[in-house]
Amino acid sequence: MKKIIASVGNKGKNNISDVKVVQSLLNQHKLVGFPIPLKIDGKSGPNTVKRIEIFQKNIIKMIRPDGLVDANGKTFKHLVATKVGAKSGISMFFGQKGINLLKSIEELATTPYDDQTGKDITAWVEGATIGYGHLIAKSDWSKFKGGLTEAEALSLLKADLAPFVNNIRNKVKVSVTQHQFDAMVILAFNIGLAGFSSSSVLKMVNDPSATTSYTTLENAWKAWDKSQGKVSRGLKNRRQAEWNIYNKGVYAKW
Repeated sequence: MKKIIASVGNKGKNNISDVKVVQSLLNQHKLVGFPIPLKIDGKSGPNTVKRIEIFQKNIIKMIRPDGLVDANGKTFKHLVATKVGAKSGISMFFGQKGINLLKSIEELATTPYDDQTGKDITAWVEGATIGYGHLIAKSDWSKFKGGLTEAEALSLLKADLAPFVNNIRNKVKVSVTQHQFDAMVILAFNIGLAGFSSSSVLKMVNDPSATTSYTTLENAWKAWDKSQGKVSRGLKNRRQAEWNIYNKGVYAKW
């Protein structure tokens, strides 16, 4: 197990060998905004201190990141013990706050209805829906025509979300917070797997310096505001709500 003798970072003692250990450990964590690994040079400069602060904020959830790694402190223990965001993808789940938000937006329907009219149906139509916004395929009508329970509806929602959760796990190559992960799932759930996978949003999350048509990640995110080629107020509101989740951790209906 790697060890350091003295503190590293902001106002630390910064022994060369200790700084190299911390820099090496930081490079194991693919942090948002830092696609390029630190140079292992033993110098505790602004880049090293900034990465320590981001690690403390995003991974340890420190309220006041101080940019300092003490030899036996919390930050060093987490650097050694955790490795998040490997190149093969990230290991995260869609959080309960995200599930609760989608449940409140979609609203539970225990019997089938027509998504176009909102009226209950007794025979399959295109747009037949049940549970939390689950579209019923014609071949599945016999499964759902008699309705379902709340618990079954929740299981169905999680099954509908699973491909999007897995897609983001595989496509995102940097460490993200729970609320950032949730926001991307909610976005992908709306724009589709192909849309998210080829989006400037994904490119800029993985590499903020990536060349895209947008100057910021926020602009790339909010560009998904059109339906049939026209700006949709509903989509604009949804994108803003998703961005509030991603950027601020605020989960609120749109």
